[in-house]
Amino acid sequence: MKTVAMMLKDLRLICRDRLGLIALLVVPIVVIVVIATATQSGDGSNSIIFPVVNEDQGPVATALIRAFREHLDVRVVSRATAWHLVAEVNNAPAALILPAELSKRYLAQKPTTVEMLTDPAQWRELEAVKVVMLLADRETASLGDPFSQELLTVRERSTTSNNVVFTSLEQNIPGFSLMFVLLTLIFSVSLALREEEVWGTSARLAVAPVPAASLLGGKLLARLIVGTAQLLLLLVFGHFVYGLRLGHSPVAMILVATAVVASMTCFAAAVAAFVRTREQAIPVGLAVAFVLAALGGLFWPLSDLPRSIQSIAGALITSWSMSAIQDVLLRDKSLVAVSSELLVLAAYGVVSFLIALRFFRYGGEAHS
Repeated sequence: MKTVAMMLKDLRLICRDRLGLIALLVVPIVVIVVIATATQSGDGSNSIIFPVVNEDQGPVATALIRAFREHLDVRVVSRATAWHLVAEVNNAPAALILPAELSKRYLAQKPTTVEMLTDPAQWRELEAVKVVMLLADRETASLGDPFSQELLTVRERSTTSNNVVFTSLEQNIPGFSLMFVLLTLIFSVSLALREEEVWGTSARLAVAPVPAASLLGGKLLARLIVGTAQLLLLLVFGHFVYGLRLGHSPVAMILVATAVVASMTCFAAAVAAFVRTREQAIPVGLAVAFVLAALGGLFWPLSDLPRSIQSIAGALITSWSMSAIQDVLLRDKSLVAVSSELLVLAAYGVVSFLIALRFFRYGGEAHS
């Protein structure tokens, strides 16, 4: 009977937290719906941008472009724009340059070399492009199937680094590392604040002559140090065990990792500011981490998602974090080259910190 009485007591305590109970039921449903929508409604290779520089304007080039458009988002652009899309903003895994007089030389049975600018870091999308090029080869059979006759050869030129071979590890190790860091930060910040309320520490700090910004900032700095060390150790582990590339500059890697974790730490504080109990922290933390990981490219490349989801991903902290990490590790970019990502992450951090500070509670009152 004592066991039953203890069970009933705990059930009453659990039922008092109605928001926690709702979160236990609603949050998993939300996560399932979001991930199912993202993974089942993909546009496939049709969502991959494929810039083509058509300097030929002849029948062979026209036929190839028409065949590419059946499977890719083909954009006929200039050389400068093609380089920008592949090498600078990394919106496209490859760009094909069809040289002048290609059709004329082909019809005269003379071989021609076409250049393909590539971003090997987008290895999965690049493989899809190469498959489409093989399909285009077959679909242009009415013009003599140029690729099979070896009248057209493709010369690849990497625009981002000297590395030309990448595997799924370059996607999975940084992605899962970022996901675990974000999950750890949300849990640690949320649970730490709730435990201080239980222990009475928050009540004592509420009357201390210390500004709320200093209190919250000090706590987040401790989490920043731990989170940065965690991320760097995971990346180094991936390097020594699985051969993950860490870029040419250790300083750039450390500073970018610190910036990423700093923005995530402040974001975790903003999430924690709206969590009132430990029971709420677990489902909410899991939901936020998994949804942001799924939509932000931590589980799979963004090109696998529907275009509508990709547009949403462009506003998520996880997509900017993943982009910054991959630019430094896989594309060997400098700090100046990733300045746009760092500025966005800094903005995320500042806004999140201000939100957390606005709803930061000690002694039951929000600090403004």
